[in-house]
Amino acid sequence: MPKSFVAARTEKPSTNIAEYLIRSTSTVLEAIFSESGNVGGSIGLLENGSCAFFNIGTRAVDDGQPPTEDTAYLISSITKPFLGLAIALLVNDGRHSISFETPVKQVLPELEGRTTVVSDQTDNELRISHLLAHRSEFMKFTNLWESPDGIVPWTSIDPVLTLLRHMPLSNKYAAGSFDNTRNYSNECFALLAEIIARTAGIEWGQFVTERILHPLHMTNTFTGVTKEQLQGRNNFASPHTVKVDGLIPGGHQQPGVQSRHCTKNPKAEPTMIQPSQASFAGPGYEQTPIGAAAGMMSSTGDLLKFYGHFLTVFHKISSNTMCLGHDTSEVEHGMVTWWKHILSRTEEGNSIYAGGWNTTQVPWSPCDLSHRWPGSDGDNARRLQRAIKSTQSNGALTANKMWYFFQQLATGGGGGGGGKKLALYHGGNMVGATSCCFLVPSLNQAVVVLCNTRGFYLDAANITCMFLADALARKVTDPRAIKNLYSSLDTIIRHIKGSYIRDLVLYETKLEEEYPLVASVDDFAGCLGKFQLVEGVFAVINGSHRGVLKFQLYGQGFKYSLRVKHDSSARASEVTMTFTMPMRDLVPHGVGGNNRLDIRDFELVFRGREQNGGSFGEFVWVFDRSGAPADGVVSAFVWRRVE
Repeated sequence: MPKSFVAARTEKPSTNIAEYLIRSTSTVLEAIFSESGNVGGSIGLLENGSCAFFNIGTRAVDDGQPPTEDTAYLISSITKPFLGLAIALLVNDGRHSISFETPVKQVLPELEGRTTVVSDQTDNELRISHLLAHRSEFMKFTNLWESPDGIVPWTSIDPVLTLLRHMPLSNKYAAGSFDNTRNYSNECFALLAEIIARTAGIEWGQFVTERILHPLHMTNTFTGVTKEQLQGRNNFASPHTVKVDGLIPGGHQQPGVQSRHCTKNPKAEPTMIQPSQASFAGPGYEQTPIGAAAGMMSSTGDLLKFYGHFLTVFHKISSNTMCLGHDTSEVEHGMVTWWKHILSRTEEGNSIYAGGWNTTQVPWSPCDLSHRWPGSDGDNARRLQRAIKSTQSNGALTANKMWYFFQQLATGGGGGGGGKKLALYHGGNMVGATSCCFLVPSLNQAVVVLCNTRGFYLDAANITCMFLADALARKVTDPRAIKNLYSSLDTIIRHIKGSYIRDLVLYETKLEEEYPLVASVDDFAGCLGKFQLVEGVFAVINGSHRGVLKFQLYGQGFKYSLRVKHDSSARASEVTMTFTMPMRDLVPHGVGGNNRLDIRDFELVFRGREQNGGSFGEFVWVFDRSGAPADGVVSAFVWRRVE
């Protein structure tokens, strides 16, 4: 355990458990941020109407100003619950004849004929509620829009609609049950934004601002800001990424050298990067469609205000004291509709995604791997899940130690009562920032953590939020109990970091051995040109001033250097390349999580030469192999030369 992970002195708790927890855990919270290389962040706890805040570090690596509860961060996917409430408001507005069960094709006729959902559904029509629940069979198109340096090439809804209409459905979700999972798709929320725009006649950003943010006086929350505002800083937290030196000493080694060891104390070093374009807004609230899935900015103070209203409505519904009348505000009425929708899809013992929220039941048994655990979003969770699976043979005790949080919620001091408790959560991970929130409605509690740094080595927002949410739900005030939490936390962090190091070593080794050379224009001129997948979705391959082949999506995405597979000849009839990059080169541009570690997801297979040494007519890129129909079925993924 790092020296900084020493339990802070604890005082006799006041009636405000949230404030007590902040004071008694401040040392360990600062240590987590330091360990992850995080520049700064803001933490907020809500418990029975009382808030407590704690801010760490600075707003930027080159700015000594500390953040506050009013500092705005990119909240990434925590944007999605705002879309859930926006749809509820639209449903309540009788002028539009929209319900949660409205078929999507009724508003978006472009998807006519491509709206099938999972086969176990009674009605196979894709509906608005399915988009809110990630229950579509659409493939994941993240690799077609999320670029380094914050670039988001999708500037309109058109390529999204074209892809969803013409690409194959995901084989991974074509059959079976969604009971304990979801097909997480940012594109579903881009469609929801378009539904709002076509139904209400205004952009989703304007709708959310006028109908939610203004009535709730959320003055530090934005559906999009201008580039000038972000560059002027004001009270915005600048985005950062973390490069971790010392994980693989000696740089690239010769192929065939299998012995690799990380240094004892690798150091995470932050660097400032460009903010994600998903958070940019132009005139008239115009944004990239992905902004509706991950583009909002907010503060801990504003988010707890939002969650506080949300929880108040829950308790009124639960106690049958909710009276809808002429004095009920539109937002409050919308929250009632929103809650009823979420609760109608949430049953004890089940974990689903509903209304823009991940839902789960606590306490949770981590040995039940079919059940989504609390907070299971982001890089931390993926690494822990792999660690738990790899140790199942060692028995339940080993797995339990790896994910201690929330196992004793109903029995540990103050949690109260037996049985399961509903919890809502969401994580946000994008270029330059991470965020996490966790709500336990029956306990009237919420925790939110916003960070200005994407730390691939350790996601500080996720692990901090989980730690605090567990301690708050169980009202942990005994110094010995807090010390036990610290010990469990340290075990979990070691597993997360160990998994990252292992994955990184395997990735780097495979990249060096299978793709040892950067492709040059002189040797592979036949790859130059413009290639199109479907209308509006294309890639350009050209040469840099150094003569290296560069792969660029939409003519405006990030320019990746292409690397050649070791057995590919310049004059062969088929050549395989990849645009993956060594992590030391990729991470400083803001990306490099677990979703970047599968080299095959970035392979391009050039083929269709008319003559020896001539131009290739096409390449195949299966950008979502986990959802592709089957190996060998590639006709839908052919990018044909157009120039």
